[in-house]
Amino acid sequence: MPRNSSRRSVLKAIGAAATVPGVVGTAAGRGNAPTPRYAAFNVVDLGTEQVQEPGDSQAEAAARVVQEVDPDVLVVNELANNVQEATVDDDVPTDRTNIEAFVENYLSDPQTPRLEGIDYEYTLQPDSNTGLLPEEDYDFNKDGEAGARPGDAFGFGFYPGQYAFGIASKYPVDEDAVRSFQEFLWADMPDNRIPLASDEDVVTEGDAIYLTETELDAFRLSSKTHVDVPFDVDGETVHGLFSHPTPTGFDAENNFNGRWNHDENRFWADYVAGAEYIYDDSGTEGGLDDDASYVLLGDMNAGPGDEPLNPAAKYFIDNSDFDSRSRPTSPGGAQRGNPYATAEFGGGETVDWVLPSPDLSLRGSSVVWPSSNANKRGLADDVAAASDHRLVWADIAARPGSSGGGRGRGNR
Repeated sequence: MPRNSSRRSVLKAIGAAATVPGVVGTAAGRGNAPTPRYAAFNVVDLGTEQVQEPGDSQAEAAARVVQEVDPDVLVVNELANNVQEATVDDDVPTDRTNIEAFVENYLSDPQTPRLEGIDYEYTLQPDSNTGLLPEEDYDFNKDGEAGARPGDAFGFGFYPGQYAFGIASKYPVDEDAVRSFQEFLWADMPDNRIPLASDEDVVTEGDAIYLTETELDAFRLSSKTHVDVPFDVDGETVHGLFSHPTPTGFDAENNFNGRWNHDENRFWADYVAGAEYIYDDSGTEGGLDDDASYVLLGDMNAGPGDEPLNPAAKYFIDNSDFDSRSRPTSPGGAQRGNPYATAEFGGGETVDWVLPSPDLSLRGSSVVWPSSNANKRGLADDVAAASDHRLVWADIAARPGSSGGGRGRGNR
């Protein structure tokens, strides 16, 4: 599969126990080892020029937030893929990936005197569909100009790899077993919600977006990529399921992006249910085995009830294949009227997720969003400076005596 990964030497750096009440849990509170801490953080539009050299204020703020939490597995959404970017810009450095650079220049460097740096031995920077144009010119966004970024790329982006994501882990990655679904065609999902020009209820005038029969053969489901990364957690395999579906809205009639987001999120529900229609970029077919353990991580651009198709409720909250019984909250979100909020926009929306499979044990979770009157050591300032999203984390362990089997099957 096309990906950029690395293994680096371990620096014995363990993040200090965080002490922000109600916001970040302490390392001592995780219980008996191993209880990995998983985290998802959308650091909005974090570019190559910001992470490849130290000294960027947004990257420093984001690193401080991560160090407060000290996750074992971290996904950074909206981190540009510099290797892809370099295909259109010769000045972009490629000696190390952007996720490696972020670790080395920021995460491994203590951002406050009371914190310690974190080194991640394993990193992965998957290829992204953002800004990536098909070999043939298509007018996907129906603006009358075919083959033009950002609207005619597989995923919205002004250059290849913009808004991609990077993964960092203290646990080994089984690189030979990583599965990416970057090239999976939307039309190959049964009962998909593609607004097709030939459908009677689809608008094909004005600003409406839709697909033609010809475009079906090219348009990919994933606006960035969907990737399954198996981690070796002290001898047990836990699959990290990473993606960043397109945001809803930003289009007119037909609800194109809402439908697209719905099916991007539905993909993971089908995948963990073992759907046979799925194929990965190497041609291997099928979803996960029944006895697999997994954790879904990322900015899914979907919260319960915030969009008519409501994929978050259908595929995450009301789906017994994910454990959503104890959802993370924050004081800052509660002040916005939604304790589960993970982002500032929309008055406070829930769009970022860390969800385990039901055979795993959720020991604790939170959203790093202090209340407006709690700015201990400037954390609230750095939280706001890093992104309009908030870091979400969860401590997730294997249940004692669990073999990983016997999971229920929920809605697909």
